[in-house]
Amino acid sequence: GSNEGEFKAEGNSKFTYTVLEDGCTKHTGEWSKTVFEYQTRKAMRLPIIDIAPYDIGGPDQEFGVDIGPVCFL
Repeated sequence: GSNEGEFKAEGNSKFTYTVLEDGCTKHTGEWSKTVFEYQTRKAMRLPIIDIAPYDIGGPDQEFGVDIGPVCFL
């Protein structure tokens, strides 16, 4: 978030996200997608201003990032 917090798949539940879809675990040679969801009641944890992907594959593989809509309830 904007306060330098890190969101991870595991750990403190205040800073974890949910993986709604993980198509990237299948190595089919086709494009896939993984969908993450982060929910919070604390506006200070938003916006997410940077991402740091790691372990993105081999030198002959690519990845892309699409940022979807944000929903404030």
